[in-house]
Amino acid sequence: MPTKRCLLKIALVVACFLTVPGYSQDKSRWVSSPRRALTAPELLNAPDEWIERSLGWVDEILQKYPPDIPEHPVRRAALIRLDDILHIESAPAHPLVQRFFLETMKRTVRAIEQTQVTEGMRIWKLYNHGFLVRTPSVSFVFDFVPGPPRTEGFGLDHELLTRIADQADAAFISHRHSDHANREVARLFLGKGKPVIAPPGLWADDADPVKGVTFLERSTSLEHKVGVQGGRQFLTVVAYPGHQGERVINNVYLVKSPEGLAVIHTGDQSGSQDPGFDFDWIAHIGHQHDVDVAFPNCWTTNIKRLLRGINPNLVITGHENEMAHTVPHREDYTQTYNRLFGTSYPFVVLSWGESYQYSRKPRSGGH
Repeated sequence: MPTKRCLLKIALVVACFLTVPGYSQDKSRWVSSPRRALTAPELLNAPDEWIERSLGWVDEILQKYPPDIPEHPVRRAALIRLDDILHIESAPAHPLVQRFFLETMKRTVRAIEQTQVTEGMRIWKLYNHGFLVRTPSVSFVFDFVPGPPRTEGFGLDHELLTRIADQADAAFISHRHSDHANREVARLFLGKGKPVIAPPGLWADDADPVKGVTFLERSTSLEHKVGVQGGRQFLTVVAYPGHQGERVINNVYLVKSPEGLAVIHTGDQSGSQDPGFDFDWIAHIGHQHDVDVAFPNCWTTNIKRLLRGINPNLVITGHENEMAHTVPHREDYTQTYNRLFGTSYPFVVLSWGESYQYSRKPRSGGH
């Protein structure tokens, strides 16, 4: 049995340990928001040397170790370092960060232009929740925007937007928010005679409406045929009646290519945990369709429940590091890994401009 004197010494040591500033019980010193409680605290500022060297290392690692299943551990280290940089409050306006995005996307546009797909799908993550999907017969984009809205100097110029629009046959817009919907992009597609599919009334009441947008009936069962390439090919589309919160209309698109490959893009689908709030129909998607790839917003309400309803072969998350958001809402890759920990569905985490080749394989999990 320890003596009273020994117990007193232990108590004094513990008391001193707890009073060291680094172990303060006052979490507010480190955590800017409860949303970031399980991620390393963001820097308030950083030297240009650290930012430049870090971005150079991240770029090198991501090119050397591309997305794969299983994921190489060093990729996660690089994505977490990218989180550190992008969660500096001033990062959106920093020239080094803007240059990193632009140079990455220039390389990506060249890759898209040079890539032909002979089987499965090649999927590129563009910006935020934007993706370009290419099958052997068609290509289409979801929520394609130039970059963070209202952020001067950060984004793709008209030439790069045009080159991407040249590479896709159709554009899908999930909802009205400017980190998902962009007038310039929509007009580029429409000007080339390519369909733009959007939720009802998008931009219709604005002083600067975009004419020619296709508004599909929102339904949990109705399958629409959308013609592309002058009607030579058709996409099969279900525009599920989703929401962001209770008020924002948000289309959740299921799109099937002519080859029968099916993807689903959730936009900013989120809301109540109540089964009656969209989860009632989400629960049946996987029974109605064989979904190859799901593109959920990484912060959606109960992502594991959402995925059980969709039952995809593969998950590729979106909406990480939206630079127009405040720091607590720049959802980071670390949080994506935390939220998907323990899921039975294979998933891939992509940074800006990265791509992944999907090939359909026999199902081994899900319901």
